[in-house]
Amino acid sequence: MSIADLRNQSYEPLEWEDRVVDSQTGEVLVEGTPVNEVNLNNMEAGILRALYDLGIANAESMQAVHAVAGELDRYRNQRLLQGQATITGTGEKYFTSEYPYVLVSMPVKSYAQLNSPNYDVQLTILNGDMGAAGYLIAYDKAQNGFKVKMTGSAGFVTFMWTLINPTIM
Repeated sequence: MSIADLRNQSYEPLEWEDRVVDSQTGEVLVEGTPVNEVNLNNMEAGILRALYDLGIANAESMQAVHAVAGELDRYRNQRLLQGQATITGTGEKYFTSEYPYVLVSMPVKSYAQLNSPNYDVQLTILNGDMGAAGYLIAYDKAQNGFKVKMTGSAGFVTFMWTLINPTIM
């Protein structure tokens, strides 16, 4: 019988019995289960079926582990993001009707913020005229980005932004 035939054969559990012989008379008390091709092939079919089922269970569990790892990576990328941006001033020194701003988009490899606008943005000035920068204010928070405006009169300001989303677990 080939292995392919064994894999397709149905398995039926068999209760094995020992052959019992009276030691004094030699009489067979219990015939016992014969060790023959049919019984051994049945046992092989059961072993192959069990290994096949274990293989399927293992493959399914590996898929589940991969899915959970992907979700954890996604949450990690949603919880804390960093980047840099530059705001260029309008050139007007004192009276402005509109503050200069920059649109900050989320990095390509990050995921959309599911609970926008309920995340925090920390802004740190890295370069530029810090005395004339005024305040940097993050506003219009969306799933895929936010805006930052400068209230001062600096010619340009380069800043680092850090998005913190504490509600993502």
